[in-house]
Parts: sequence; C-alpha cells; structure tokens
Amino acid sequence: MVRTIAGLYLRHQSAPIPRPRAIELACAAGISSPAAQTAISRLIDRGLLEPVQTGELTVTAPAKAMFARGNRRIFTPRNMSNADHWVLVAFSVPESLRALRHQLRKHFIQLGGGLVSAGLWIFPEYLHAEVLEVLNALEARRYATLFVAQSPQYPGDARQAAAQWWDLAKISKLHHAFLATTAGLDAASAGEHIAYRSYVTLIDAWRAIPYLDPGLPEAMLPESWPGQESRQRFLEISESCKVRAQRYASLLLGR
Repeated sequence: MVRTIAGLYLRHQSAPIPRPRAIELACAAGISSPAAQTAISRLIDRGLLEPVQTGELTVTAPAKAMFARGNRRIFTPRNMSNADHWVLVAFSVPESLRALRHQLRKHFIQLGGGLVSAGLWIFPEYLHAEVLEVLNALEARRYATLFVAQSPQYPGDARQAAAQWWDLAKISKLHHAFLATTAGLDAASAGEHIAYRSYVTLIDAWRAIPYLDPGLPEAMLPESWPGQESRQRFLEISESCKVRAQRYASLLLGR
C-alpha cells in the first residue's frame, strides 16, 4: 500500500518529501506507523524511494517512469470486443539464451499474454506497443516475429481456447479478491479522509489486475465472469473518491 501511495501522490511532488509526512499518508490509509517505516525502508532497498537529505525522500527516476507507464493500464482498463484484432508473437530463442526465454515468459504473462504453444503468444492488439517495448528492453526483438490477426480459428470453441491459453482461474480469483476487499467501500458522501483511505485501498487492490487480465471478449469468457463487475466497481469508486482523496493527500503533504 505504501508503494501505491508513492505512485499516486509522492511521485508528483517537485521537492523531497519529509519522511514523517510520507508516514502520515500511510497511517491515514490505515497502516500502522511501524509498518509504514518498514515499508519505506524496503522501497528504498528496491530503488523506488531514495533518501536525498536527512529525513527526506524522493521517488527515483526509474520508479517515476514505471508509475507513468502504468497510468493507462491501471486507470483506463480496456475490454476487447469480438471484432477487435490480436497480436501473435512467434519467437525462437537459441538454447544458449535459455534465461532470456524465462524472462520473456515472465514479462509476457505480466502483460496479459496467452500462451498458445511453445514460442507462440497471443495478446489483444491494443498491447502491441507494450509487447514491442518488452522485446526491445530484453534485446530480444531480433528473435521475434509479430502478426496482427482478426479472427483466430480455434481448435475447439473460443471459450476452450481462452481456458487453455490463459490461467482464467487465477484471474477470476483476483477479481473475486478485489470485490471482497472493496465490498465495504461506499464513500460517495463521506469526508475527505474516508475518501482518501477508500481510494488508496481501491487502487492497491486493483492495480495488478489490469496487467494480468487482458480484457478478453465476452465470447471467450466463462459464464458469470467477475471481471465486468469488478471493472465497474473500480470505475465508480474511483470517480467518487479521486478528487477528494487528492485534496486530503495535498493537505497532509503541505503541512
């Protein structure tokens, strides 16, 4: 949750943030002071935060870039229609670069890709640019060929293909966990402090889901899929709380 606070509020500060104010933001979100201290130290160790002066912190440049890349994915979740295009990525990596294969697999899963067969992945077309970014960052572009397609011809039906290519059970569990965590959040008429706590809780519970869930079209999803409900809840609570949460965070940071 402290990482979420850093991405929402700390990274936008033009000057270093006194550590007590960062802790106050965490406590306002329901975290104990000792836990916040520990979390801040861990984020420093991981290179997301940096102590620049005695008692002050700043978000590092790589962390700011990472948070910025996540903006579109987290705050503007997308769902495919049955007519949307796909990107297929076929790659062949030499045996001597086995570690690169594992890195590609890890990153492609985190992008929301589906594994069709060994060396062949499928993504919604709207992730085309992000797939290229991963390939370039891992210096693997020369091993991959990309195809844009509209209507895959499945070996069975669309739902069977999706269940084979993606871990839909895992993604479904993430949605159900999000719905359970946010079940009590109804801050439409609450004060700014409650709106802040609700908003940070919402984003923290949600932020991993848009990366792992590619937003498959309805024809590929099981019946009673929870994704639409969780997406709608995210958008409604976010719209309700975002502005008041920002005012409260600005108040704490400006003290």
